[in-house]
Amino acid sequence: MTRPLASAALVALSLFAPLGCIRGTIPARELYRIAAVPADSTVPQATDGATPLAGSLGIAPYLTAGIYAEPSIAYRIGDAEYGTYPSREWALPLSQMLGVLTEELVRRHPLTAEDAVYSPPSLRSQTYLWRGRVRRFEEVDRGKVVSAAVWVDAVILRTSDDSVLWSGSAQRERPVSGNTMADVVHMLSTLASEAVQELVINAGRSLPRRSAASAGGPE
Repeated sequence: MTRPLASAALVALSLFAPLGCIRGTIPARELYRIAAVPADSTVPQATDGATPLAGSLGIAPYLTAGIYAEPSIAYRIGDAEYGTYPSREWALPLSQMLGVLTEELVRRHPLTAEDAVYSPPSLRSQTYLWRGRVRRFEEVDRGKVVSAAVWVDAVILRTSDDSVLWSGSAQRERPVSGNTMADVVHMLSTLASEAVQELVINAGRSLPRRSAASAGGPE
């Protein structure tokens, strides 16, 4: 497998190569998926004694737009030039993979008394709802340096009245160790896990206080 592309020239060659290979072999599809990765010590950890909210939490598929909604893995050259790989794709929609990852991390750090569930049969039947949005999820090429970047937002809603109980945002960017697409995907998994765990922990610190504050009367 070739090294992740690190210049506009190489990206252009990659994108146009299939057009000149009518008698050759079209690159085989490469399918990848993200997974939860243990967070390092820089990520916020759960606080002892936090009391989960009564009820249940449903996790909706993350909102994705533009290139992030496509199967192809996105890359960015510098700060403003974007593209997608022609044969390197997500095995599942990014919106689903992030939802499953969030379910796993919320179960490790519960926000509600009942287990969090990704994409339950009825989101409206849950007491609370986690909605996430992807703002950035890509390989980043800056000259000879290849990095990965993740930026996600999330809100927790009370489904009975659609009120926002908490909202947050987390982002990460870090150089990739290694020279394969698998290395890029592993770093994206790491950064996604760190960002979502940060959101979950911050929500857990805020929600009990919000719940206690609202116990004496309407918000």
